Amino acid sequence: MPVSIIPFNMPEPAAIPPHIVASLEAMSPDEAVIQGMNLLLGIEAADTIVYERVGQGVVHTAGAGAEVLQRVLEQDGVRAFADQDGVGHSALLLVGQAQADEESPLPARVVRFLLEGAEGGSIGFSYVLPLQTSDGPLWGALTLIRRAASGPLNHEQPNLWPDARLGRDRLYYSVFEHPSLDLVAIDVG
Repeated sequence: MPVSIIPFNMPEPAAIPPHIVASLEAMSPDEAVIQGMNLLLGIEAADTIVYERVGQGVVHTAGAGAEVLQRVLEQDGVRAFADQDGVGHSALLLVGQAQADEESPLPARVVRFLLEGAEGGSIGFSYVLPLQTSDGPLWGALTLIRRAASGPLNHEQPNLWPDARLGRDRLYYSVFEHPSLDLVAIDVG
C-alpha cells in the first residue's frame, strides 16, 4: 500500500491521576504539552513525538532520533506533519510503503527519516493529533511516530489527558476523543 493519510476517530479517554492534572495545570501550555510528550514516551505510546504550532512550526521533538527529525522539519520548504492535507478536526494516521526516491504525500526528507536509512519499506505508523482552541481553529499538532517494528498503537495503551479543564488560556488535555466535544486533541483557550 502506498503512503496513505487516513482520518480516524480516537478511542475513549482514560482517567488521569489528580496529582498529574494538578502538575500540568501549574505549567505554561507549551511546558504542559512537552511534559505530556514525556509521559507518552514513558508508556511507549510513540518512539518519537513532534509538537508543532500553526505559524510557529516545530516547538519540540522528543524520543528516538528527535534531533535529526527536528533538523529535517526546520529545513526550508519541508512541510511539517501539521501541514498535511486533512489536518483539522480529525486525527490522521500516516501509514504505508514508500521508496526514498519516489513522490509521496510526505516530504522526501521525512520519508527518509521514517524509513530509517532504508531505500524502501514501511514508514511505520504516525498519528497526527490536532491541537485546537475551544472555539475551533487549529492551533497545532502532536504527532506520535511509531516505527514499523513497534507496530500500531493498541487499545491497552493508556489514552492520557482527558477531563482536565484548565480554564481560559490553558490547555484542555485530551489526546483522544472527549465524549462531550467534537474531536479535540488539545484545546487551548
